[in-house]
Amino acid sequence: MNGFKFFKQCLLLLALFSLTLSSCSKDDDENASGDGGGEMTANISGVGSFKSFPASSNAVKQTIASTSTMLVVQGTNSDGHGITMTIMGYTGEGTYDFTFGSVNSSSAIYTKTDVNNPMDTQSWSSQYMTGSTGTITISEETDQGVEGTFSFKGKNGNDDTIKTISEGKFKVNFFSN
Repeated sequence: MNGFKFFKQCLLLLALFSLTLSSCSKDDDENASGDGGGEMTANISGVGSFKSFPASSNAVKQTIASTSTMLVVQGTNSDGHGITMTIMGYTGEGTYDFTFGSVNSSSAIYTKTDVNNPMDTQSWSSQYMTGSTGTITISEETDQGVEGTFSFKGKNGNDDTIKTISEGKFKVNFFSN
């Protein structure tokens, strides 16, 4: 159980780091110059529709030690809600499972930050059970960004609630420094 709590804390830190990265873009226009930009939408059970803010939606593709590639796709909105999905062992267009415990464990997290009390941030992670809790499909990758669909179930480690994130779509540009 301590391992799960540690993993959950790492995912939360990754989500917060992603939020910080996306808020540091050079301008707020959607463009293909490496500053990110785009859109992410989804239905969140118990919340309703989610639509990201273009300036805080992006993707980052990183090769790790020349052997494996990681893709992070994320979007946040002005209400403090965000979705971050990480594909370990990314090889290009295709469908990837959010599966806990696999060698190339991909994950998704829905985060709800209380902007008036950030310490009360809640998150629902796909990494809560063995087996697949959803998928992300990359339907197109260009030099500018990625496009695709996603759905997953996430569990909140604080109160054990489950949220279903469905009908997810994204078209985001790559972010670079």
